[in-house]
Amino acid sequence: MKKLIILTAFLGVFAGCVNYTGQTPDEFEALLKDGGAVLIDVRRAAEYNESHLPVAVNVDVLGPDFLESVESMYPKDRPLAVYCRSGKRSANAAGILSKAGYKVYNLKGGIIAWKEAGKEVEMDPDVQYGASLLSPGTPAPDFELCDLSGNPVRLSVFLGKTVLLQFWASWCPDCRAEIPQIKEMFDAADPQKVAFVAVSFDKTLDDLARFASENELPGVQLYDPAGKKDSAVADSYGVKWIPTLYVIGPDGTIVLGTVLADRAAATLQRP
Repeated sequence: MKKLIILTAFLGVFAGCVNYTGQTPDEFEALLKDGGAVLIDVRRAAEYNESHLPVAVNVDVLGPDFLESVESMYPKDRPLAVYCRSGKRSANAAGILSKAGYKVYNLKGGIIAWKEAGKEVEMDPDVQYGASLLSPGTPAPDFELCDLSGNPVRLSVFLGKTVLLQFWASWCPDCRAEIPQIKEMFDAADPQKVAFVAVSFDKTLDDLARFASENELPGVQLYDPAGKKDSAVADSYGVKWIPTLYVIGPDGTIVLGTVLADRAAATLQRP
């Protein structure tokens, strides 16, 4: 009897330390719309990048400094809303954060339940638009297209250099928007080590030449008269969306395929 009383008292103290509740997707969504809670995805970064709840911040609960990272970003009087894949890791995270003094809300069933309820998620653009791109380590398909002067250029002439290969068109708003970043990459690169090659799907060579001149486009500008839809080059590289960028290593193999200029820039900056 004495042991039972002690155990009951212990459990009562432990329960008093817990300050979190579990919500269904509908309840969780209503909570987020209220605007008071910070949304935290406690999964691994790779899982977060595939898809996540809108405006979620990623802090891996399995990381060695999970609590310290959260505490460095948010005061204890700020309520936190956490979720993971199925709800197990986020329940663990909720317990850790609750004991540290936070008011925590946990999504029951995790992002799986959220999706099954038809709720909105944000997807990594590379997952959404670049799923067909060539994987790192794949030999880059060689091809030959003409430059602005009508001279044939083969990709393989750049072997020995890192190549930023860009698929784009001047009629594409997203392509035009990333031109300043392409120029920044070009200016920061060593021309002895890095080559910039762009394949355009413009309607005519004159359109490309005029746009390239007016905007002082850097690197080697190539024209594919087949257009994006019928391009054998685009097909060989799995290009379904433009802009698409590849970083190709000096040995002629793919280092990165992406639809995000930021990722290409970060890859080029690696030693």
